[in-house]
Parts: sequence; structure tokens; C-alpha cells
Amino acid sequence: MNFTFLNGAFLFATLAALLPLLIHLISRRRVSTVDFSSLRFLKELERKRIRRVRLRQILLLIVRSLIILAAALALARPTLKGTLAGGGAHARTSVAIVVDDSASMTRAPGGGDLLSEARAAAREIAGLLDDGDQAFLVAAGDPARAVLGEGTFSPDVLLEAVNAMEARDVGTDYSGAVNLALGLLGASRNLNRELYVLGDLQRAGWTRRVGDSSSQGVGVPEGGTEARGSDDGPRAYLLPFDGPTANLGLSSVDVERKHGGTAGLFSVSARVSSYDRRSGEVLVKLFVDGEQAGQAGINVERGASAVARFAVTVDESEWHEGRVELPPDALDADNRCFFVIPAARLTEVLLVRPDLAQGLDDADYIERALDPTTERRRFSVSVVPMNALSHQDDDRFPVVILADVGRLDDDAERWVRRHVVDGGGVFIVLGNRTDVRFWNAGLLPEVVGVEIRAPVERPEGVRIAPALQGHPLLDGLVFGERLIDDMVVRRAFDVRAADVEEVLELPGIGPALVLSRTVADGAASGPVLPRGEVAVLMTGIDPSWNDLPRSGFIVPLTHRLVERLSRASSRPASATVGEDLVAWLGESPAGRVEVDTPGGRTLTAELRPTGAPTASVERVAERGIYRFHAGGRTAALGAVNMDPGESDLAAADRDEIEEFLSPLPRTFIERGARLEDEVLQARYGRELWRAFLYIALALLAVEMYLARPRFG
Repeated sequence: MNFTFLNGAFLFATLAALLPLLIHLISRRRVSTVDFSSLRFLKELERKRIRRVRLRQILLLIVRSLIILAAALALARPTLKGTLAGGGAHARTSVAIVVDDSASMTRAPGGGDLLSEARAAAREIAGLLDDGDQAFLVAAGDPARAVLGEGTFSPDVLLEAVNAMEARDVGTDYSGAVNLALGLLGASRNLNRELYVLGDLQRAGWTRRVGDSSSQGVGVPEGGTEARGSDDGPRAYLLPFDGPTANLGLSSVDVERKHGGTAGLFSVSARVSSYDRRSGEVLVKLFVDGEQAGQAGINVERGASAVARFAVTVDESEWHEGRVELPPDALDADNRCFFVIPAARLTEVLLVRPDLAQGLDDADYIERALDPTTERRRFSVSVVPMNALSHQDDDRFPVVILADVGRLDDDAERWVRRHVVDGGGVFIVLGNRTDVRFWNAGLLPEVVGVEIRAPVERPEGVRIAPALQGHPLLDGLVFGERLIDDMVVRRAFDVRAADVEEVLELPGIGPALVLSRTVADGAASGPVLPRGEVAVLMTGIDPSWNDLPRSGFIVPLTHRLVERLSRASSRPASATVGEDLVAWLGESPAGRVEVDTPGGRTLTAELRPTGAPTASVERVAERGIYRFHAGGRTAALGAVNMDPGESDLAAADRDEIEEFLSPLPRTFIERGARLEDEVLQARYGRELWRAFLYIALALLAVEMYLARPRFG
């Protein structure tokens, strides 16, 4: 047993108990004796009466000091801790209940889902609260959010909030939820502070240790962001709810346009991942515009992933929605992955050539490959000299091609950098005019991640066909076996490519084509927009460098590269639940943009005021297809899916959880154990402030009695 004060700062007020004594000493009258002849005959005062008056004055002095002392101690909230404090938990308690409402809590191992069990446990916790106890409620779905961030002293309010919780198609963020809950408890001055974590304790949700300031969640009130770490800190109770962990999940779906064949032909690649599931064949189904468009059986090894590939033909003039489905298993939310096939748009391409170009050059071959008939069916090519680049409209051109431009002036270099940051694509073709020193001075290493060196000469030529097999961008280009087999590269720049996305490697030459893409750091406010991609062709489009100028291969090569580079500014919108969904519009809308959600609601999108025309929906809450409408037409479609990390249903080991929660005292309560016994045994304390307040009132009554005037 020990004694403590919850508001120790008020102990300084106990010094005020000395005030009555100081006032008495200061105001005491000093009487001088003067002899009067007329008083000699007065009767001498009784000594007993004088002693009584002095005793009453001393008692008043003591009582007044004790009144102030008792009031100050009551404000300091004295508390007696330990078993001798009496039965029951009489000290006030603050509890923060963390309930996992992520998609993994929809598993139903015994008929009822895990979230229902967690809600039942939360109601049991609410039954342990007494009058004056405070309760907070935090949801652990990513991002963590405070459902009752201000706290409540009403069990009915807590029960209503708990019963209203539903599982969301989001990942798990136990770390953020625990830190948010501890921040709420940190503002409480109650003796007992308890943290309850109710969920499947999924390993994917434990990413940060207790006290990490980066774990600030949604809905925390001001002043409630810091947890106190002391001997009287919160005690953590973890109530795990186990479910099946064998699961298959769709990690991603990629859509690519197929070139050189049927118009409107697209390839759809669905990646299926296995988590704690035995190896075996899986049937994957493809749906486009609500109709089944294909199915494929793939073998997925335990703990690995496999790709199901489909081909689908659609009308290129329209937007199309699709989804890939898996058979039912432990977690249904990850058995569907939505995607969008965009409508074909005329892509504006800015082709930049050297200022003093003469005769046929790289720019001429590229222009003819992109728009051979000048009918502008797929690409609209605008050709400008390098010195006019900085005067062009950045928003108009999703892709800029620098065709053997030796170097850029300062204004042009700034224009190119801004274009990439705004989401545009850049295709750089190196050749005879390339100034190696300029390109290595900053632009290529900083924007692309490559450094070029002297050209490599291979007079006999290096065949390009073997390098195309399996390449993410160029695989499947079949325009006559003989045509590709005969095409060779005789000259290319040697390059050091450290951190790039894709590389086309030629034996004996090295990287001939590199693609690099980075992501904006998100420091700016508003939706985070991805930066555009940059492609660098290390061999010039010139007969002395390779066979591209007289080969039909230049057509699909340039078409695929330009479409790939324009994806950042024209690709379909995609996001995971809880993120912002950003759609790139073909043109700036005249009015507002409305969005139809999968649930049937209609929202108004937020328009980006500058840069490429975009519309966004903040923190999308539903999986499925979102339709953006502007001016009475469909401007874009967007696909929203669940965080693929939620598919891994394995729970964290207890040692891992204890490491995350260190140094909090923590207790695991097994399913079926009596929660009341575990909690009430750990609670302690009786607050004594009421007793001291009653003592102060009693002493005040005594003081009034002693100080009353007496007559006679």
C-alpha cells in the first residue's frame, strides 16, 4: 500500500495553511501600560477568564490553518493505492478501446464474424465502468481514427458507438490506433488508465513502436497527442480473436494495350498471391462491363504468387469497367480486384528537334512513325526547335520527345523538369549531337538515375530480337519474324543505370533503353500526384547507329513508348480505400465534375486549380468503380481496391507485440476468459479528496462556532 496525489501541483497550495499564523503575528496589537489613578480601585480580572480567551484564539488559529490545508489536499486528489485501500475499484478510470474494423475482421470461423466478437467484448468492457469513468473509442482500420475522440462519461453513448461499428475494406493500423489511444489517455488525470486492443492482431498492422509521433490518427482532439510514460501509466489488455489464415488474394491487375493487331485489343494481367495456403490450381475469372470475358486456371505455390493473363477486345471510343474474381476463401474482400480500360484519346506529342537540323534526322523518323498519314488518329505531333521549347504550353502535351537534342538552355531545362514533376512523360533520344557533359551535369542523373559515357561501337551489329523476349514493355511485338531477326544495333552509348524501373539490355552493348519513374514526396497540400516517366534511348534513330529508320519495328516501338509515357497524365484513376482518388480529365471542364460512387451516391469532385486538368475524391470509402461526369458525358472512370497487404492474415507473435508495446504493462486475455476478473484484480486505489473536503467543511463549522460573538 502507498499514498499518492493525482494533482501533485496543488500541493504547493498547502503552504497557504501558514497564512492564518502570519496574519495573527502581523496584526497582533502591542499594548503599552499606562497607570491611571482612577483604575487602582478596579477589580482585578479573573485569571481563568483570560486563559479561556487565549485558548479560543489558539484553537481558531489551528482550525483555520487546517481548513486551508484540507482544501488544498482535496484539490491535489490524494489516493490510497494497494490492497488495503478497500474492496473494489473506487478510483476513477479512463479506458481507451481499440477495435479493429479492417477487412480481415469479416472472417467468420464459427458462424459469426470476428468483428461481432470484438463488439461483444467492448460491451463487456463498458459494463465494468462506474459513474464518472471516462471512455474513448478508436478504430484500427487504416488510417486509425478516433470514434469517440473527446471521450464520454456515458456507458450508453459508448455502447451506441460500439454497436454502430462496421468492417471497412481497409488495411489494419494497430500501431497508429494504439498511439492514438495512448495520446487520448495521456490527457486524463484519472488513477486507472486502461488500453484495450480488440482484434485479430494481424502482423501487417504492427509497423511502429509505442510513442512514435508519426502515428497521429484521425479525430484526436488538440492536446491529446502524447502518452505519459511513468509508473502510473496505462495498462494494456489485448484480446485476440483468431480466424483462418489460409488465403488467396489479388495483389494487382495491370491493363496494357496490344499493338499491331486487332483494334481495341488489351491484355489484362492479374497477380494472385498465396498466404499460408497449400499449393494448387486456382480458377481466375475476368469480367468486363458486367459480362464474363474469360477465365484461366493457374497454379499458385504456397507463399508465392502467379499471374493470370487474359486478352480482351473492346470499343476503344468508350470507357470500360472490369474486375477479376477468385473463388471464395477465408477473406472475401480480396477476391475481387477492379480495373478500368480507358477510352482512346488523341495524345498530343511535342517533338523537339535541334535548332539547326538539316536533312532527315531522328525527329523526322519519329514523326512519321507516330502519324504516318498526318490524319491524327492516335497522336497529334507538334514539331518545334529546341529554342522554342520553353514557350510551349506544358498542360497541352502529355509527352515530350527530345530527338537528338545536343543540349538544353537553362529555360528549356527548367521546362522539362517542371513537366516531369507535373506528371508528364519525356522521351530522350541520344545521337550524334549529344553533349555528354551537359546531360551528365544534372538532368539525367537527377531525373532518370543514369549516367552516359562514350558510345560503344559494334560494326557487326547486335540483334535486338532476343532482348525483347519477356520485356515488360516490348514483349509480344510480332511484325514478321524475319523483320525483327534482321534488325541490329551497331552503335549505342555506354550507360550506368543505377536506380531505374526497366532496362532493355543488349549483349555486348549494355542498356539500350531505360525507363525511370519517381513519386512526388507529398510535401505539397492536396492530392499527391505521381511524377511522369522518363525514357532514354541510348542509340540514335539513324542508319549509322541501327536499322530502326528502315524497319517497321519503329512504329510499335514509338507507339508503345509514347502511350507508356502518357500514362501518368492520362491513365485511369486508381487508389486503395482510404486514399484520394485522382482522375486526369481529357480537357478542363466547363462546370463542376460529379462522381457516381459504387454505393449509388453522387459526389462533387474537387478540381485541381493548376496544371493538368484533374478531379479528385478525398478518402474514398468503397471498393469498386467511380464514374466522373462533366458536361453530361463520362470524363473518366476510376478503380478503387482494398490494400493488398490486408490479404496476409497471419497474426503477429506475442513477442513481437510486446516489443511494439514496450514499456507498457500488458496482459493477454484469452478468448473465453473472464474479463472482469482479469481487469478488477489489476485495478486499485481509493481517492480521498472527498474525505478531505468533508473534513474541511467540518472544520469550517467548528470555526464558525468558535468565532461566534459572546455576550455577558
